[in-house]
Amino acid sequence: MDSSRTIFVTGATGKQGGAVTRHLLTNGFRVKALTRKPNSPAAQQLKQLGAEIVQGDLDKPETIGHHLAGVAGVFSVQAFEQGTQKEIQQGIALIDLAVQNKVPHFIYSSVTGADHPTGIPHWESKGKIEQYLKETDLSYTILRPSSLYENFLIPQVAKGIRQGKLVSPVNKEVLQQFISTQDIGAISAQIFTDPGRYQGQTLTLAAEQLTLAQVAAIFSEVLGKEIRYQKLPMFITRLFMGRDLYKMFKWVNEHDAVFLKDLPTFRQEHPHLKSLRDWIREQFPTA
Repeated sequence: MDSSRTIFVTGATGKQGGAVTRHLLTNGFRVKALTRKPNSPAAQQLKQLGAEIVQGDLDKPETIGHHLAGVAGVFSVQAFEQGTQKEIQQGIALIDLAVQNKVPHFIYSSVTGADHPTGIPHWESKGKIEQYLKETDLSYTILRPSSLYENFLIPQVAKGIRQGKLVSPVNKEVLQQFISTQDIGAISAQIFTDPGRYQGQTLTLAAEQLTLAQVAAIFSEVLGKEIRYQKLPMFITRLFMGRDLYKMFKWVNEHDAVFLKDLPTFRQEHPHLKSLRDWIREQFPTA
């Protein structure tokens, strides 16, 4: 494998990592795709596209360190479902491995609001990883994606949409920003193509700025049937989604969650950004 054009991608079988892997391969890069389950359907699909599947675990850095030797870059994204302390440990361990292997460029996918004192555990955990990265000698770019369109594909959310209801804990009049994981993939490939241009930058990513009432109206328009917005009570949110997500939705309802203040300029700089309408047409073709 040509290491000068090889990128090590974590979360490769997930939404963000998978999109990054596909865009890198399309743009002529080679990819080492990290997964704990190399025989999973998602991993095998990436293998068929040309990715090298790397079996390893971020909880066991010794299983992956040698795979970073000589690579041109690392794309880092961690999940928080097993707890934010584990997320922080994984993120820092991967940064340390990149430092040890003198990786030329490191992209860390964080979240909007990571630098704000929100009290949201899985936002502030990413802020800690960001700060650790900034204190190293690595060439880096930090991405802060806004809410993902792909959240509408969470099974219970998608089922509700197909049945005519968009259910969320967010108040219907609250303005939010959204982006597709495909755009995160495209932007990441662009950065790895010209890393010097993005060195040391923190980029907030968004493609649309909408209330959930507007989102429901767009779903209605594209799907050709009424999709009604329904507010999920906060006590149910706390009961079924847990403390972390409850805190996030409560904060979003009570504060300004629009972090990319000049969306039109960002869209001019990235004309490929996918609209919600186009994304729905792709993801809900038979709804």
